[in-house]
Amino acid sequence: MPTGLFWVAFGAYLLVRLMLLHADGYASDLHLYKHWALASGLMGFANVYESTGADYPPASVAALWAAGKAFVASQPPFAAGDIPIQIIPNWVIKLPHLVFDLLLGWLLHYLVSRRGLWGAGRRGPGWGRLAALFYWWNPAVLFGSAYWGQFDSMHAFLACAAVAALGADRLIVSAASLSLAGLSKPLAGPLLPVLVVTAALRHGVRGVVQAGLSGGLMAILVFAPFWATGRGMAVLDRVILDLDAMPYMSVNGHNLWWWLGGWRSADAPWLGPITPTEIGLLCFLAMTGWLLVRNAAWLRRTQGPEYAAGLFVISAAIISTFFFFWTHMHENHLFLVVPLLIAVAGRNPRLGALAAVASVCVFMNEILHDPEIPMLLPGWLSASSGTIDPHMQRPYTWLQLWGSMLNPALAALVFVGTMIEALRLGRSDRSASAADA
Repeated sequence: MPTGLFWVAFGAYLLVRLMLLHADGYASDLHLYKHWALASGLMGFANVYESTGADYPPASVAALWAAGKAFVASQPPFAAGDIPIQIIPNWVIKLPHLVFDLLLGWLLHYLVSRRGLWGAGRRGPGWGRLAALFYWWNPAVLFGSAYWGQFDSMHAFLACAAVAALGADRLIVSAASLSLAGLSKPLAGPLLPVLVVTAALRHGVRGVVQAGLSGGLMAILVFAPFWATGRGMAVLDRVILDLDAMPYMSVNGHNLWWWLGGWRSADAPWLGPITPTEIGLLCFLAMTGWLLVRNAAWLRRTQGPEYAAGLFVISAAIISTFFFFWTHMHENHLFLVVPLLIAVAGRNPRLGALAAVASVCVFMNEILHDPEIPMLLPGWLSASSGTIDPHMQRPYTWLQLWGSMLNPALAALVFVGTMIEALRLGRSDRSASAADA
């Protein structure tokens, strides 16, 4: 990727993003974000949960508070009475998304150009620029983050930064970053076993304690404004309760449970007394435990770019496993696996293909459940199938019906493919040990 061509592509990207800043996107969610931003900007960050009923973790809410505070400061004093939410333009809410998307593209550039995650033959600024553009121009990013306005870029950036720091054996930085990622969206939480197991294998009890203290201190800092005003426990309860919000087998997330019945109760007995939520948790824990045990020797001994890249592969496998087996999954909840795979996409054709498949899977999951676009397509694509969408209370289009039944196969391919790639790490390590013996 020559420098001149990169700047042309980057300039075009910024132009597209600036245009999409004004799009209504997923209007109902944008309306909520505006409510949280305006109320916290007027009444203070510590009051946001009490005044708005916000249900995101505090780090994401803090980003919206900063946007709302800046907007309120730029306006003349508001008169007493109700203030319409629409007074906040869309671009104010979407601007933090753009900032974190740009940071994530820069991080991918650094990992490829300086850390060599695409391999020794694809190292340098040109390859780094290509990796950044692969993320920025990714259809899942443009649609979910730029058009819809879903706040996935923040936790994705922080989670990738945590994996990168772990690959450099910077446990304290990694734990702090992962803690902040989880306090942005709980979807970063499944990476916690990677951090704990790696810290234990490479640094023993001391490493686990260091990581725990670092992550715990970050959590204390994030919750400090609420504890200082006597709201700490109430906010903590609110965040924990949110983990069980919309307790359905699938909330439009194209995974295993979508095949078995989306929008059905995830807490009703399904196999004897066992619920789908419990089955999903057991499957995830079993697959994660197997993966980490099989790669234990590799995690303990490997060094350099191979180690850093392998951590991204393992992390992608765990996130895709979590999405495929866990209930409560939404349209955009596989988003994190896209930058994780782009970070290693140039190492071999298999990883490159998995990055492409994951991108298509996330994009299709988003667009098939857009409130408006499926109804605007030509011909049979937007024709009524007669099958009622339990979320929107209207018939699916034929494209939605068939697309949403086929797309979980792509999610399954990402899950199986990333697991195979992650297990290859341990096999190669055992083969090398046997040859040495």
